[in-house]
Amino acid sequence: MKAANTVSFQSPQFAVLSDHQLERLHQGTLEVLRRTGVRFHHREALQMLKHAGGFVSEGNLVKFPARLVEEAIASVPERIVMCNRNGEPAIYLEGEKVYFGTGSDCLNLLEPQSSGPDRCRRFTQDDLVNGYRLCDALPEIDFVMSIGIPSDVDPDTSYDVQMALMLEHTTKPIVFVTNDVSSCRRAIDMAAAVAGDHRALAEQQHILLYSEPSSPLQQSETAVDKLLLMAEHELPVVHSPGPLMGGTAPITLAGGLVMSVAEILSGLVVHQLMSPGAPFVFGAGLHHMDMKSAQICYGGPEFQLTKAAVAQMGRWYGMPTWGYAGCSDAKTMDEQAAAEAMQSVLMATLTGANLIHDVGYMESGLSTSYEMIVLTDELIAMTKSLMNGIEVTEETLMLEELHEAGPGGHFLNTEATMAHFRDFWYPDLFSREIRETWEEQGAHALGDRLTEKVRTIIAEHCPEPLEESKKANLEATLQGLKS
Repeated sequence: MKAANTVSFQSPQFAVLSDHQLERLHQGTLEVLRRTGVRFHHREALQMLKHAGGFVSEGNLVKFPARLVEEAIASVPERIVMCNRNGEPAIYLEGEKVYFGTGSDCLNLLEPQSSGPDRCRRFTQDDLVNGYRLCDALPEIDFVMSIGIPSDVDPDTSYDVQMALMLEHTTKPIVFVTNDVSSCRRAIDMAAAVAGDHRALAEQQHILLYSEPSSPLQQSETAVDKLLLMAEHELPVVHSPGPLMGGTAPITLAGGLVMSVAEILSGLVVHQLMSPGAPFVFGAGLHHMDMKSAQICYGGPEFQLTKAAVAQMGRWYGMPTWGYAGCSDAKTMDEQAAAEAMQSVLMATLTGANLIHDVGYMESGLSTSYEMIVLTDELIAMTKSLMNGIEVTEETLMLEELHEAGPGGHFLNTEATMAHFRDFWYPDLFSREIRETWEEQGAHALGDRLTEKVRTIIAEHCPEPLEESKKANLEATLQGLKS
C-alpha cells in the first residue's frame, strides 16, 4: 500500500446507516406525513398549517406536502451556542461535538449515604440542591436537567422550584421540563430575571426546553403551546418522541425511526412557521418494550442503534442533535449499571450526538443515582481519550528515539517520555495500583469510591454564588409567580 506523505490523524467513528438508508428513511417519513398525517390538538397550529399549505381533514388531521417539510428543515439553524449562567459560551451544538448532562424528573433517589431496601426514597429540595452542586463540580457534566421531582413542595409549584434551584446552584447550561405553557413561561421569566431580561436570555441561550409529541403521530395542545412559546422567545427546544416499539411504535427499528422522525418534523414545521430560524434540536428516545416484563429498555443494544441512527439523521438534516447515555435498567449501582453506562457513553461519543442527557438514570428512568453520575463522569473522560485517536506524524513515529535506544534498550528516561507520558488518560476512580497498595489503602471497591466521592463533593463543593442582584431578581420573580 502506498503511504501518503501527509499528517495522519483519525478519530474513531461509527455510522449505523448508509447514505441509501438515510434517503430511504427520509422518503418513508415524507410518505407517512403525506399519506397518514399527524393529529394536532391545537387550534392555532391547525390554522397555521392550513394557511401554509397543509391539508386538514377530520377536524385535526394534518397531511403535509413535501415542500412544507423541506422548507422547515432548510430554515433551522445548523448550530446552537448555549452559554453558562454568566453569559459565557459553554456548549457548541454543531457537527459531532458531544456534551453530557443529567436527566429530569425522576421520582426516587438512590441515597448514597445508606444501603438496603430503604435506600430508594422520594426526592426532596435538599436532594436536588445536592445533585446540582454535584453536577456543578464534575468536569465532564456539561449541563444540568432537573434530576428529580421534589416531594416536599406543592406539586403545582414543583417545576418552578426545580428551575429556581438550578439557576441558583449551578452556573452550567440548563435543560428544563415543564408540565404546561404556564410553567414554561414562568421558567423563561425566571431565567430572564437572572440573565438581565428576555433579550439577554435569547442572546445567551442559557436554557433549552425538552418536550415530547404524543406517540403515535399526535401533537398535544400542551406540547404545541410550549413549542410556539419557545419559538416566540427564540430559545432552543428539543421536541423528542419517546415511543415504545411494539407498543406505541412499529416493532421494527426502521418503522420506529420513520414514525419518530415524522413526529419530530411535524412539530418542526409548526415551530418554524411561528418563527423561521428559531433554534431547534433533533432528537428521539426510541426504545422497545421488553415483552417479558412490559418495561422500557434503556440498556438494550437496540436502543444504542436507534440513538446512533437518530444522531446520524439529525446531522443529515443539518440540525443539532439529542441523545442518551449514563443510564441503565439496573435497580442499584451494580455491575449491570456500570456495563450499560459504559456501552451508552461509548456509543453516544462514537455517534456524535451533541446534547447527551439522562446521566444517572436508573430503573429505566424511575430513579437517579448520584454514584451513577460520578461513574459516568469518569467514563466520559476515558471515552474522550479514546476519541483522540492515534496521531501519526514525524514526531510521533519516534524513529530517532527507536534508533538511539536500539534492540534491548529502554525509553524510561528519554526526553520524549518525560514530555509525553501525561498525554495518556489517568483515572480518578479506577484502580491500577498493585494489590498490596490497594489493600493498604483500605481495599475499597469501585462502589465504595463512588460513594465517597459523592459525599466529599456534596460536603465541600460550593458553586459560584449567584450575584446578589440577580438572586434578588430571581426570588422576586418566583414570589410573583406564587402570588
